[in-house]
Amino acid sequence: MIKLQKKAYVIFTILFVLLATVTLWGVLENGTIYVVLPIASLVLFTVLLTAFCLAKDSWFDDELFTWKELRAAVLVLLAVNLASSALLLIAAEAFHIDNTLGGLNMLRISLLVGAPVGVMFWIKLSKILEKKNIVMLKVFLISFALLSATGASQINRKLGDAGTSQVMTDIIRKERGEVGLTSFLSKRDPPLFVFVHNHDTEERLVVPEAVWSTTFQNANMELSVREGYFGYPYVSHFDGRELK
Repeated sequence: MIKLQKKAYVIFTILFVLLATVTLWGVLENGTIYVVLPIASLVLFTVLLTAFCLAKDSWFDDELFTWKELRAAVLVLLAVNLASSALLLIAAEAFHIDNTLGGLNMLRISLLVGAPVGVMFWIKLSKILEKKNIVMLKVFLISFALLSATGASQINRKLGDAGTSQVMTDIIRKERGEVGLTSFLSKRDPPLFVFVHNHDTEERLVVPEAVWSTTFQNANMELSVREGYFGYPYVSHFDGRELK
């Protein structure tokens, strides 16, 4: 059994605040029945982490359970909470990322920023727990990347310029998306796509059903565009209709 140093409690406190924040964030942004999973795992994680910090050698004398088993349970709940919260958040934000002009580039950059942060956090935590685990490393890497992508998209569209400009564009084609993980986790209908010109590139946008059903190839569409916080324009309305 390891002896926890003061810096371990600092890391654990930061970890708890992080998990509580992303859990609440997921509840507010997603709001589906699936938020029960991160909420329940956070509660159990808090209980077991407290037990882990207060554990005494006498607790393990009867060999009903071992310190390693307690540590393993803490890590499992940590992985479940972090991964489920990140998935629910990116699922709720995916449609808005689609409606960000140049959103794919923003997504790549934010993923590359978040991933190494997650790796470094796990390396620090693994030293305290004296446990190396490739699965947990991947969980932190992927989860932090997804959280970074979600945060970047929300900051870009919510803190950007409030004013909008009207842009007329032509519809190249339209497609009906399939039921994917993002629509499943966000309890939304499959996305309805239109493809438009954005300078020299082709941009895919998710539009309201009322707009998608009445548009056709080569038709004109009016986009309400506002400048994003990070410089990526966000399309908020299509022919006057907002994507809900």
